[in-house]
This record gives sequence, structure tokens and C-alpha cells, in this order.
Amino acid sequence: MRSKQNLKKIERRKLKNKEKKINQRHYILLIMAMIFAIINHTFFESATIGHNIRYNIYVFFLPISIGILFFGIYRKDFLIRTYLSFTKTYEKIYVILFYLLQGIIVSYLSFEQIASVTWNYINTREAEKNLVEIINCKVEGFYTRKNPDISFKFQNRTEVFSVSQEMNRQNYNRNPKDYSLEITIQKGIWNYYVVKHWELKSIR
Repeated sequence: MRSKQNLKKIERRKLKNKEKKINQRHYILLIMAMIFAIINHTFFESATIGHNIRYNIYVFFLPISIGILFFGIYRKDFLIRTYLSFTKTYEKIYVILFYLLQGIIVSYLSFEQIASVTWNYINTREAEKNLVEIINCKVEGFYTRKNPDISFKFQNRTEVFSVSQEMNRQNYNRNPKDYSLEITIQKGIWNYYVVKHWELKSIR
């Protein structure tokens, strides 16, 4: 009887150590994915305006869904053990929601980022084949608090450009009706346009 109990303790200890090593590897990969996402968003992602439902489906929702399915299969044994270790209903619901949220975040940082980088590359390459256009859009508003921006209408949708702190200080005393945006663009795919340059201009 004792030998069986000792064997179970040894097995549990081995399993615990194994999970600890796996979690350490996952933590390192997660940090690397976060760094990659920040670098990509800051230095490599092209500024775009436009909208198409295909982007939401194929570049956002589908990759995240595939990621959740992938990680669910990959960690199936761990998830089942964790779920069965709880007996109360609210605890089981909490476990499901917690790991689902975790799966969404990890899938966003991995599968969605890969899809986003791929789409950005294809969109930029396609835009380079098309003519440069200059459009003028009326300014809708100046947001001057945290993460300041300029909002405007493009193809009946509200778009925003982030602004520097220096420009933001000037926008405090500006009336949006007195300004327009001159935007240099190139058409990419799915009705998205790569923004090459934009400039705020007075129309008064």
C-alpha cells in the first residue's frame, strides 16, 4: 500500500517538474512574441486607411480561432487535468473562462501576428504597383488627451491619425472645421490604402 502511495507521489512530483519546465519555456516564448509584436507594430507595420470585412475575418478572427484550437489540442491533457481537479461548478466555469482568455491572448500574439505581418507585406507590395494619389479629407475632431489623434472621414468611415505631443499642443486651440487633411496614398488590397504621407492644412 505504501509503495503504491510512494509511486503516486513520485509520479505527481515528476509531472509537476515537467509542467514547471514546460511553463518556463512557454514564458520565454510569450515574452519573445510580445517583443516581436511591439517591434512589428512600431517599426514595420504600414499605416493604412480603409476597411473590408475580409480583413477582420482572415487576418484577425480566423487566425485567433485556429490558435485557440491549436493550443487547446497541444495542452489538452493539462487542461483536462486542471478542469477535473475542481469539483464545484463555478470553479469549473472560472477555469474554462481563464484558459479561454489566455488562449485568445496567446493566439493573438502568435497566429494573429503572423497573419498580420503576411497581410501587411502583401498589401504593401500590391500598393507599390499602383499610382500615388493625393486626397483631401475634412477633419472631424482633435482628441487632445491621452494618445492624442486627429479624426476624419474616409469612405464614410471615421479614421484617425496619431499625432505628436507638439502638434497636440497646437490642436488645443484649433477648430476642426478650419482644417483638412491632405493625404498621400497608394491603393493596396481589399480596399485598403497605404498612407505615404499626411499633412494638416488650414482651409480658412
